Amino acid sequence: MKPSQRQNKNKSKRNRSLWFEKLMAILAVLDVGLVLFDLSYISWRNFYYRYGPDVIHQWYDPIKGIEPHRDTEQYLETVDELKAEVAATGINSEEVAPLLDELGDRSETMIDENPFQIADKTGDLERIKNRMRDRLNNESAKDAFQNFWSRDHLTSNSWQQEMDFFESEIRPQLEMNYFRSISIRGTFTDRFWQIDAYFILIFALEFLARTWTISRRTQLSWRDAWLFRWYDILLLIPFSGLGFPVFALTRLIPLAVRLDQSNLVDLKPLRRKINQGVVAALAGEITETVVIRVIDRLQDAIENDGVVNLVRPSDRQYIDLNDRNEIEVLSQQLVRMSLYEVFPEIKPDLEALLLHSLTSGVKDMPLYQNFQNLPGMQDQPEQLAREVIGHTTDSLYEILKGMVEDPVGAELFNNMVQNFTKVMQREIGQPNNATEIQTLLSDFLEEMKINYFRRDDIEDIEDFEAVIEETRQLREAAQKK
Repeated sequence: MKPSQRQNKNKSKRNRSLWFEKLMAILAVLDVGLVLFDLSYISWRNFYYRYGPDVIHQWYDPIKGIEPHRDTEQYLETVDELKAEVAATGINSEEVAPLLDELGDRSETMIDENPFQIADKTGDLERIKNRMRDRLNNESAKDAFQNFWSRDHLTSNSWQQEMDFFESEIRPQLEMNYFRSISIRGTFTDRFWQIDAYFILIFALEFLARTWTISRRTQLSWRDAWLFRWYDILLLIPFSGLGFPVFALTRLIPLAVRLDQSNLVDLKPLRRKINQGVVAALAGEITETVVIRVIDRLQDAIENDGVVNLVRPSDRQYIDLNDRNEIEVLSQQLVRMSLYEVFPEIKPDLEALLLHSLTSGVKDMPLYQNFQNLPGMQDQPEQLAREVIGHTTDSLYEILKGMVEDPVGAELFNNMVQNFTKVMQREIGQPNNATEIQTLLSDFLEEMKINYFRRDDIEDIEDFEAVIEETRQLREAAQKK
């Protein structure tokens, strides 16, 4: 196969793969959209009922176990029967009187038994009662309903006007009331899992296919392969069927991943911002924790005779990687660098400092003042001091160079340094000195933690004292061990 043909074939595979990703992402959008609709249906049912098409509540009410409430449904049927009878025989006919009495009785029963309670719509009943009170100008809701469904009220007022009021202000509230059945688990009926099962089946087949493909390409076991897309498991759990419908919102995680992978939505800027925020939030905490742990280790080492062990020769054999004493070589390099590079650069500054110190010390001497009073001798003391200092620094420089360049001088200098180190180690290793140094270093490290890392967590001086006392007790306990 030619390279161009192979390239076209690979491009075609990528295009098919991208189209498949887009298709599955769209299915995930539909699934999550249905989840959001399901979670909002009960609380927003009035909105869907009033402003949405009838097919919505006609189709979804059975899913949530919703059916018209028997009491309010019979109430509205009685009103429809009354309207039909009035239209046929008139308001003053004998057939109308029983219907008016029945509506009055049903109104009292509705107020007493509150058929709106099971749907958590008691507020709708209160709204109906308030509107009827205002309409009849009566503080009692029961009396207002009795007066409304009376022949005198409907005759003296316009029948059509009162029916228009009922149809626009009362009927919608009664129609939106419902009864919701109870499942065998003792909770409200919820059959959303029957819809969700189709999506779960599709995503389960896709998950198995992806796991098999990943396992074949990477030579991983199935258990390790499915971990590559662990988030897809959230699409396979029937949260509604298990009684935890709100947890279905976790499907937003695989949805976001699929939208990003299918290039339908570019989430890289958002992911970058989230990563930056997480890193920024954790960086300070991690750094502070690491530094405190390092200081704690230093404190433990110091309190466990770390100072003595540091200056005392160890019994363990030191492992030398290159047959060279790095400390000795480093010290020699520092001496040479200081002598040949640093000293010539700072020599003028050193001479100026010494000249100032010398002239400041002798200017109050009588001999110096007498020289100042002699004609032509005002600058002679300073010139003399300058020459003396210049010769002194030159001589000191030559002496130091000789010590470094002369093998005998270098050996004497090394012997002096070694002897100084031995004496210092011996004195530091003395029990009194070692104990005092350990205590001072440990207290210094504890103060560093309190002042630079834990100050924001300690509000007042009492908290500081509590921390200090706690530290002291821990140190004493460690020493007893």
